[in-house]
Formats: sequence, C-alpha cells, structure tokens
Amino acid sequence: MQASEFMREQFISLRTEIEQSKAREFKVIGFGLVIVPSAHFLATVYELKLAILTIPILVIVVALLFLAENHTLMRCGAFIKKHIESNIPGAVGWETWLEEAASGDRRLVDKYLTYCLYLLYLVYYTGSVSIATEFAMQAYGITVMSILLGGYVAVGVWFLIFLVKSFKLATSTSAFLE
Repeated sequence: MQASEFMREQFISLRTEIEQSKAREFKVIGFGLVIVPSAHFLATVYELKLAILTIPILVIVVALLFLAENHTLMRCGAFIKKHIESNIPGAVGWETWLEEAASGDRRLVDKYLTYCLYLLYLVYYTGSVSIATEFAMQAYGITVMSILLGGYVAVGVWFLIFLVKSFKLATSTSAFLE
C-alpha cells in the first residue's frame, strides 16, 4: 500500500468514526433527556427506593457517556489536523480552518452545545439530589439523609471540577495536540 493511499484510507476511516460518534453523541443526549425524568417517574410510582437514591449517579453516567463521545470527536479531529492535513502543502483542511485564530471562534457551536449540556446536567443532578434527599429524609430520617446529601455534594463538586477541567477537551482539538 502506498503512503498516499494509506493516508486517504485513514482519513476516510476517521471521518466515518466522527460521523458514527456524532450520531452516538446525539443518541446519548436524547437518552439523557428522556431517561432521567422517566427514571424519577418510574421510581416514584413504583416506590423503588434504591432507584430514587441512585438517579443522581445516573445523571453523571449519562454526562460521562456524552463526554466520551465528544472527546472521541475531538481526538479524531486532532489526529486529522496533525497527521493528515499538515501533510498536504498549501491546503487548509477543515480542522485547521475551524481553529484559525484570525477568523473568530468557529467552534462556537461546540462550545454552546457543551454549555447547554453542562447546564442541563447541573439542573438534572441538583433536581435528582433534591428528590433523593427528600425521599431519604422521609424514609430513613435526618441522619441517613445528611450522610447521603454529603456524599451527593462531594460527588457533585468533584464532577463539576472535572467538567470545568475537561471543557477545553470538549471544544478544541488543540488540547489533544499539546
């Protein structure tokens, strides 16, 4: 196999991976929009105690699934930018064009989507923690509720720090090139 043929095949494979990952990303978003409220509803209607208490963790799992798909996209884009586009003299590839500093921020769509999803996960997490702690208070008393709330707050703060630190990875290929 010739080097140019290999690069072409590699580019096609990466673009296919990006396409599939983008489709999975939107499925995760849709899943998250539906499953968290549905889980709360079903857990409440059927009095599934453990489910009510674990829904905040479900929110974090859905958020991590989104981040995994998003980072796959950015990682593929970074590889294309560094190893494929840079090997074509005089050509400006898509990934390079998106991140040209002189032309404004062409990744605003990625940033807005990420902001929206972070906000949605924050609202879902806060809401599910509120419901879970209220349930724990009624079912188990203040001691268990306090311990549970402390755990939720600790996990929530850790996850918020994680989200803030991973924002650049979610919105730019340059973070993968460093």
